[in-house]
Amino acid sequence: MSDSKVKIEIFGVKDAPVGGGCSCEGSCGPSTTMDDLYSEFVNFINKTKIKDQVEVKFIDVLEDDIDKYEYVHKILDANYGLPLTAINNRVCFHGGISNNMIYDKINEEINK
Repeated sequence: MSDSKVKIEIFGVKDAPVGGGCSCEGSCGPSTTMDDLYSEFVNFINKTKIKDQVEVKFIDVLEDDIDKYEYVHKILDANYGLPLTAINNRVCFHGGISNNMIYDKINEEINK
């Protein structure tokens, strides 16, 4: 097991809804935002045994300087769905945040 923390970065737009969304331009009811999913993920991780082994951060692709995240540029240019989840500088997931899938991937990193 490594002594360093596993770095988790979620790239998205805080106030943007997750998912396909409709094109009606009307109110379709309450939407889950990327920030909501991020908060749920952080709460999930904080309840696990690995909470002290990870560092989690949200990067808003519209508000934050993403130039220093070179590994995400190709993915953004290819129009993969946000949010993107990077683990130790490698994009592993796109289009949502699956707590269990990310947790499993973190465990793989910890046990390398």
